[in-house]
Amino acid sequence: MKINNNCARKILLEVEKIPFGETLTVSQLQEKMSDFSIEDVLAIVTLFNREHYLTVLNKASYDDNDVFRDNKIKGLTERGYKTLDLIRNDDVWNFIMERINNFDELSIFTIFNLANKIINVKHNELLDLPKEFFIDNARW
Repeated sequence: MKINNNCARKILLEVEKIPFGETLTVSQLQEKMSDFSIEDVLAIVTLFNREHYLTVLNKASYDDNDVFRDNKIKGLTERGYKTLDLIRNDDVWNFIMERINNFDELSIFTIFNLANKIINVKHNELLDLPKEFFIDNARW
């Protein structure tokens, strides 16, 4: 199944809002994001759980990475927070969407990488560093 990039970003933003010590089921998450289907949400939560961007509790099976509607999302991992920081800003997200003709065809991980490069360039310009001192680190 193809990942909806806008849905992926929205999931990270919504999961960040979960109060400490509380959880949100995948179904409840999808209700907050009614623009997207439960299939889109399940696919992305499964991917983000597998790649350690968020933590899902009560997994029905430990043999696979399937996530189900009643599984509980605990919150973002450190990796999830670092990644969200790259795409949280609407200006960065919209800049990528407007500049890339095939935005919907890109992997969400490619978008994370592009956002990281854009932010690094902005930081380098802000600090007015010569090119040989450009900061180039992958935060996600």
